[in-house]
Amino acid sequence: MKRFAFVALQSIAIVAIAAAIALSPAVGARQLVKADTSTVPPTVSVTGTGKVTVKPTIARINFGVFTHNDTANAAQTANDAIMIKITAALKAAGIKEEDIQTTGYSLQPRYVWDKTTEKNSIDGYDMNHNMTVIVRAIQDAGKTVSLIADNGANTVDGISFEVDDATLEQTKLAALDLAMTSARKRADVVAKAAGKTILSVQTVVVNENTYTPYPMYRADAAVNTTSAAAPVEAGTTDIVMSVSVTYLF
Repeated sequence: MKRFAFVALQSIAIVAIAAAIALSPAVGARQLVKADTSTVPPTVSVTGTGKVTVKPTIARINFGVFTHNDTANAAQTANDAIMIKITAALKAAGIKEEDIQTTGYSLQPRYVWDKTTEKNSIDGYDMNHNMTVIVRAIQDAGKTVSLIADNGANTVDGISFEVDDATLEQTKLAALDLAMTSARKRADVVAKAAGKTILSVQTVVVNENTYTPYPMYRADAAVNTTSAAAPVEAGTTDIVMSVSVTYLF
């Protein structure tokens, strides 16, 4: 009888130990690990480009005055007198003061080699004064070049035609809208071929192409003091925006 009771207690202990093992955290954790059967939504990544062609709204003219004289003071005085005359003429023509800017100003000695002394010697002084003027009445760009030359400028480095900031921003937005429309059309074609329908946008990356003003006229040589209106044309410029879009379908 005692032996039977001992065996019974031993069996109960074995069952209890097995139950404890089954309920232990490690085993429980293993029981909670299940294969992920959820479906990842399919995606399609496409690019779209939008281009809007606009006419430039402003012209930027780069010009300068070069003078040479025996003394630094004389070279500078002569140069300043010409620039004062040019800026006065520009303002009289309706150019605002904030649209006239000095971009370079240098005064330096000119050296020549003396064969007798075998040394460099000063042969007067060179004065260079460069300016940029913005012409907002773009049709007057050629007249402005002539005005600058007629009042003493002896170098005109070029004209760049640009789009003003407000117009440029509006044009970029219009190009961006076209780019998104282009991307969606491409995504719709892919989704239809796969028997799906576009559900939503997952990601969008906007790629803004760099806008660079371009020169349309250049005169490296000295400008005649009595010049006719320069024949310049503003042409057009393309503003391009592109997007990279990932859609869910």
